[in-house]
Amino acid sequence: MRILHAASEVYPLISTGGLSSVVGALPEALNRTDGVHASVIIPYYGDIKSDSNEFGIEWLSTQKTFLGESFGLARAETAGVTVFLVARDEYFQRKGIYGPTPDSSWDDNAARFSFFSRAVASLSSIDGFVPDIIHCHDWQTSLIPVYLRELDTATVLTIHNLQFQGRYPHSDYAATFLPETLYNIDGIEFWGDWNSLKGGITFADRITTVSPTYASEIKTPEFGCALDGVLREHSHKLTGILNGIDPLLWNPATDEEILSNYSPGNMGGKAVCKKRLCSELGLKQSEEAPLLGMVTRLTSQKGIDLVITCMDRLMEMNLSLAILGTGELWAEQALLDAAERYPDCISVTIAYDDSRARRIFAGADAFLMPSVFEPCGLGQMMAMRYGTVPLVRSVGGLADSVTGEIGFSFSDGNDEFIKAMKELLESWRNRRRWAWYRRRCMSTDFSWDNRVNEYMEVYRKALGGKNR
Repeated sequence: MRILHAASEVYPLISTGGLSSVVGALPEALNRTDGVHASVIIPYYGDIKSDSNEFGIEWLSTQKTFLGESFGLARAETAGVTVFLVARDEYFQRKGIYGPTPDSSWDDNAARFSFFSRAVASLSSIDGFVPDIIHCHDWQTSLIPVYLRELDTATVLTIHNLQFQGRYPHSDYAATFLPETLYNIDGIEFWGDWNSLKGGITFADRITTVSPTYASEIKTPEFGCALDGVLREHSHKLTGILNGIDPLLWNPATDEEILSNYSPGNMGGKAVCKKRLCSELGLKQSEEAPLLGMVTRLTSQKGIDLVITCMDRLMEMNLSLAILGTGELWAEQALLDAAERYPDCISVTIAYDDSRARRIFAGADAFLMPSVFEPCGLGQMMAMRYGTVPLVRSVGGLADSVTGEIGFSFSDGNDEFIKAMKELLESWRNRRRWAWYRRRCMSTDFSWDNRVNEYMEVYRKALGGKNR
């Protein structure tokens, strides 16, 4: 079985977050399965070219879409996975993937990703690689199933975050080169606009999302982002599969970025990591006060407003907070103000810093992830690999990955959050019980190898027939 993963980014070539991690790790795991050959295709962004030597990028050929549009095709190798690159300078030779800054979008994104989808859909053979299935990831590639709707290539669409849909006005529809006959309620029309993700949901042979609970949630008005009706209509095609992480990349025994290595059989290094992290961040060092870590986007979706609202109550509990991330300006400023009020207890770093993130995973006693919704979440899995016990809101992938045996959770509201925090602190003060939690966290297997069989079943169903 030959599977081509089409996405807007892949780690380590180009990355803005969790999507690239999945697209980098899942094909690698699939390639360890007998009879499976998985590759990846992404746009050839200008930001990649500076790293071309590291990944051995070579040009293959000039291709044309089925509409006669020309594009270049290149190939790279990373972690045993072939990554194909679609090059067209007018769309991708610029600084930034989705916009000139992380929080902005290019005005021509409808045209950019429509073109990329046409290019991928037109490639019946790529340097001798003939895909049986094209596995599309998120809205940027959701038009691929639409372009292939009358052809034999099977398609699978993974929804990583339903909030991002690729919705554009009718005035941008011409950029898709799709017929007007698809601009209707049964096609990709959406409340007067057109919606890339709706097109993918409608025409893909199978749909997956990144956790079983999120698969149920997105069929409800509360979490469906106005597509819940469409998802209920196509629920026979929908499967929720929990994301994984690469245990070799997230391993406290070998991680060179943390301050002292450790393992389940020798946990002394974790105490060293906590002490040195507190020193690095200017936090008080006390064996009587737990250190909680947060590595997150500072947005309402991630529950940061709950933390800000409850900050004074948290400080009354004799704990410290190490927060790392970037996001909405109001949240950044509110956290910086809190750190100024409690300089010995709160550290806030407004940055994306992988090295410091790893030191927080290793040095913190507990990891805080109170997301309002969370399709899957990877931070809680990474933290658990480092023996850092999670406290999460019980939604989406957080509900699927954090059970009462390996962490703490709450349903909703300030009081429920504080109650869960008190339960965590009570367990932390019982050192034997806390050691039990840490061992359970570190022994939980979130590797991609545990997900492969579920994806293989989805692929077999996709090959079994269009839209069955």
